[in-house]
Amino acid sequence: MNYENIVGSSLEEPINTCHPVLQFQYKYSFPFATVAAAFVQKYNYESKTNLTTASNVQQVDEDTIVFYRRNESVFSDQFNYERVTIDRRNGGQITSELIRPRPDGERLFERGVIESSEAGAVHNHFVYDHQGIKSWKVNFFKTGVENVIKAIKFAELERE
Repeated sequence: MNYENIVGSSLEEPINTCHPVLQFQYKYSFPFATVAAAFVQKYNYESKTNLTTASNVQQVDEDTIVFYRRNESVFSDQFNYERVTIDRRNGGQITSELIRPRPDGERLFERGVIESSEAGAVHNHFVYDHQGIKSWKVNFFKTGVENVIKAIKFAELERE
């Protein structure tokens, strides 16, 4: 069999950010500022099998900061990076992008956007490359929402 005509893998195909493979949405009943604080602190309560560190914090302008979180797990030999942009203009917005460095730049796998709304905050999450684990992505999204809510509840307990 001739394997010379096989080019790359599906991981190296370009990402189409106009058409996500999956999209999730969750509406928080908490104010945006509360959700934003919890989103930043959600990894304070992670399991012993993971290690998340923040690095490369930049203040882009008076209203915007960008930082990177690096996540290591005992279940994988690769690192995951999350680029978090917090913009407090127009009521506030948090953009979280799951990326992986590549020799020619970076590859975007997922993007989550949390925005202020009248009833609290709305989290829209877009998956552009499911990496063969679509059903797990549903559970990962639910776990992420649960971690934000737990961080909010812990913050409430600490204030008491």
